[in-house]
Amino acid sequence: MAEKINYSSSSLLDIVFEKDVKGYNAYQVDSLLDEVIVDYAYYEKFRLEAVAYIRDLETLVTDLKEKNKKLEIENSQYKKRFEGLDDFSSPINKSNIDLLKRIKELESALYRHGIDPTKIK
Repeated sequence: MAEKINYSSSSLLDIVFEKDVKGYNAYQVDSLLDEVIVDYAYYEKFRLEAVAYIRDLETLVTDLKEKNKKLEIENSQYKKRFEGLDDFSSPINKSNIDLLKRIKELESALYRHGIDPTKIK
């Protein structure tokens, strides 16, 4: 199949055939029609590929829209769940952070002494 188009609509209009005894030269007309058939085959192939590509893109867009809706719902659920955690300057959050730091230091000290803190009961 041709990878390029042989004729445009304007180039087809500009073609002039030699006249023969019974009309136009049959060989010229047949040659042109053969080339036009090749162009049509290329157009048909291109159209089928374009239709398949568009269908795939539409499916992808639909899937992404559904995924986006699910993520928006999940995001709103997490926002509700973690509403009070935005304020890290509150005394409660500061004390929790301080406690976590202290626990980390104590666990590190235990590891240095060869004791696994996860195995302590």
